[in-house]
Amino acid sequence: MATRDIGATLRERSERSTQADVVFSALSNRRRRLAVSVLQEADAPLDIGTLSTRIAARENDVDPAAVTHRQRKSVYTSLHQNHLPKLADTGFVAAEREWVDIRLTDRADVLESHLRPTDQSPRSYWPVALATGICTTAAVALFPGSTLPGVAGAVLATLSVTLVCLVAF
Repeated sequence: MATRDIGATLRERSERSTQADVVFSALSNRRRRLAVSVLQEADAPLDIGTLSTRIAARENDVDPAAVTHRQRKSVYTSLHQNHLPKLADTGFVAAEREWVDIRLTDRADVLESHLRPTDQSPRSYWPVALATGICTTAAVALFPGSTLPGVAGAVLATLSVTLVCLVAF
């Protein structure tokens, strides 16, 4: 019985690892990430021409109407020959006929968390601010000739900074 439990656990780990590999492989290319993002934002399925134009606009930081033929063709070719087939093989994208009505599948939901920008919250910095305040207080308190009002002021400043850090972040 214990051997089966270990075997099942190992299989589950292997499956999770394989799924992670598929996700990371699918998102390893910037153009594929852009394709998924554009499809997520689209109200309806897109054809390869529209998808190419929107991706080219993002890559070149221009309005879709300002995309040149060369920019669009470069994206179109790579999507047609490489990126859309890879996304389709992984099951994240589906389309009718030759890349008409391209849409994300339900399976593509796992990609969303990997595409969201990471939030570098200042919350992680408050311990540093607190440590800095404590060290400053200790330096003022240990400084030769420091007076009680000076130390009390440093302690008050440290508590104020700590409170602001806790509330704001």
